[in-house]
Amino acid sequence: QIVAEAPRELLNKTVSIKWNEYRVQRADSGETKKGSTSSSLLVYIGESGRLFTRLSRQGKQRSNANDLDPDGGNQRSGVGAAGNLSAGFDGRQLLVSNSMSSGARRIQATFNQGFTGCTVQVRFGKEGGSEIRHRAMDGRMYNIVSTDVSGQSCSIRAGNVFAVR
Repeated sequence: QIVAEAPRELLNKTVSIKWNEYRVQRADSGETKKGSTSSSLLVYIGESGRLFTRLSRQGKQRSNANDLDPDGGNQRSGVGAAGNLSAGFDGRQLLVSNSMSSGARRIQATFNQGFTGCTVQVRFGKEGGSEIRHRAMDGRMYNIVSTDVSGQSCSIRAGNVFAVR
């Protein structure tokens, strides 16, 4: 868990991160499945520096979402929604990770000097020598054979994207 304070330049702002994943994954039956998913990560940094996070993913026919409140509570919707989501700052970097059954996804937004823009990297990591394993949107367990990430974007806007209008 990252415990660094949120940069004051980002207080009362929303960071919007988007990317696409193309995956090749193998079911326990041995069947290989290929597919693309669009992802959107929204992080609102409150006036006191508390983080409110939503990770939404859209596949060809299904979608899921996970909301993380500042006290660590997770609200999930849809099959295969990200579990164990965590978010925090390390200097000029916003780090968000979600653990899978085995392995994890890490989203890293790096902010420019004035905190007016950002770039993003999405990486997957294995635990020890084991494959990355997760529950997909179809409800089945898969081992990820490969993932290609593309279309990354990162932006910052004033205000709370989660506020009821």
